[in-house]
Amino acid sequence: MHRFVSLILISTLTILSAGCLTDNPFSAADGNICLLTPGEGFPIYGGEGDYSVFACDEMPGIPANYTFGSVTILPGNATSPHRLTGSSEFVCVIGGEAEIRCGNTTVTAREGEVVILPDGVLQSIAAIGDAELRYIDVIQPPFSEVNHVTGADLATIPALPDGVPIVIPDPRGGIEWNIGSDMMIYTIANPVLMPKKNMLIDYSVAYAELLPGGSADTNCLTGASELIYVIEGEIAVFSPEGYVIRVPAGRAAWIAPDQAKGYRNVGEVDATMLSFVDPPWTLDMIVAVE
Repeated sequence: MHRFVSLILISTLTILSAGCLTDNPFSAADGNICLLTPGEGFPIYGGEGDYSVFACDEMPGIPANYTFGSVTILPGNATSPHRLTGSSEFVCVIGGEAEIRCGNTTVTAREGEVVILPDGVLQSIAAIGDAELRYIDVIQPPFSEVNHVTGADLATIPALPDGVPIVIPDPRGGIEWNIGSDMMIYTIANPVLMPKKNMLIDYSVAYAELLPGGSADTNCLTGASELIYVIEGEIAVFSPEGYVIRVPAGRAAWIAPDQAKGYRNVGEVDATMLSFVDPPWTLDMIVAVE
């Protein structure tokens, strides 16, 4: 059963890689700023959970150094115990409450909290409380059936060390940046800027808040791609050439390396988003664009 679920995941990633992009004409015309539309998710864990993929290494035109998706688990259910050998996993809870088993450590994560699981650790994630659990899930290197060990296969691999998870309880507790009008960004995970924290990842993650009408100065990231996921509100991503895509809550956008872009909150409520930069963001890679 576990192997069957994994095969479903692999085949679905392949199918979505051929048609995950929006039909927005700006995305099709530009190619460097794309709205990622995963469509409906597919059932996992015997139908008690749901998975939607946004980006993976098999998607044409969007080289990804990770598998990026969202997971929903119904109350009282959990992922099967498994190991991702060679891959770390980034979990950001966006709804509900999670009980995350990571080796000999068990942590509880609530909305807005982040847990990074080291590669190879025996893990499972359960939805506790009365609400469904929803979380962003990033696996790096990208998910592979070969490296996904579960069920009876767990007994066939050598004993692995049980690593300790990294817990980030408050996204506003990161490194604070002010890069535009009515917008704040907080670096929450960056292996370059936070070397002593052993972040276990080869990309960086920032949390951003934009007031209604707030925007970020137009800039580009030299040699780095960016994927944004909108948690609340609606954000427009625009380029100096006039390309614009609107990214509502629950959707994502991908920006190619060296592509000039800006962000604007086009809704009537505060907007929040996560920004994933690959390779990790540094101050010297950002170039302002007039």
